Amino acid sequence: MPQLFRKEISIKPKRIKINHSNDFLLLGSCFTQNIRKHLSFNGYGNFYPFGTLYNPMTIVNNLKRIIDNHQFNDTDIIKSNGLYYCWNHSGLYSSKNEKELLDQINSEVSRLNKQISENTVVIITLGTSFVYEHESYGLVGNCHKISGSEFSKRFLKFDEMVSSWKEVIARLKSKHVIFTVSPIRHWSDGAVQNNRSKSLLHLLVGELEGSFENVSYFPSYEIMMDELRDYRFYKKDMLHPSDEAIEFIWNKFKTYCFSNDSIQTIDLVEDIRKAILHVPFNPNSKQHIIFLENLLDRIKNVIDKTPNYNWDLEIEEIKKMIAAAN
Repeated sequence: MPQLFRKEISIKPKRIKINHSNDFLLLGSCFTQNIRKHLSFNGYGNFYPFGTLYNPMTIVNNLKRIIDNHQFNDTDIIKSNGLYYCWNHSGLYSSKNEKELLDQINSEVSRLNKQISENTVVIITLGTSFVYEHESYGLVGNCHKISGSEFSKRFLKFDEMVSSWKEVIARLKSKHVIFTVSPIRHWSDGAVQNNRSKSLLHLLVGELEGSFENVSYFPSYEIMMDELRDYRFYKKDMLHPSDEAIEFIWNKFKTYCFSNDSIQTIDLVEDIRKAILHVPFNPNSKQHIIFLENLLDRIKNVIDKTPNYNWDLEIEEIKKMIAAAN
């Protein structure tokens, strides 16, 4: 009998497999960014609006804004350290001009309202059940370095989360909605409070998964906590997953989510990515020019297989290398 050194998480495959004709709307914590990088790398179209957000209420409210094309206004904007921010966005969204910021975030909401389609898959990564409420605005997604004295902190109530999410998911019945719970621990809350926070998120997702056929759960949290429980799978802060851990979780997600045809396309795209990174012995040689021309042909052949991904940057880069070699 082979000796086992870990407990493997059993993941039930999705009933309906996803392919490159689907695009992805990603919302939530920084773990979502890791998934997004892999989606882009492998030729999937995707949108990641609002930036990194952690609590379920800000995320669901923003998703509702997209569905309703509900625009932000000046009451949603705060000035901090000379820049304007939105209470419902990460700090990546900022401007020295309030109107410019409002134009930017409202244009994004309007664009996504039009772009999300029947083929859009929604991926939600929940980070914490704790929320901060500003004394004059209410619940916020980011405090933007405003004085902590202006905020109160509390646990979200289970019923308020469930009712808000059920209302929105009922309007997304034609779309796949995949939930994950971020495996990144919120250590500033303390170990005990972090576990209580994550438990509420798991209960929320379990309730939604049991209520809607189009909702499923991918166990990234469980994979990190059990299969990859050794600290060698963490970055130096001992909280964030290492690159190896993220790659491991992505490969699990790939098997869980994508059709066989889509996985074959991923293999083609990965080969192209490796070829683009190839460092030639002589970049001006005829052999390398032929290699680059063949690489352009390979990209042209995969474009039809990745209809929601734009290959213009890669094509332009290769053409520049060919021109430099000539």
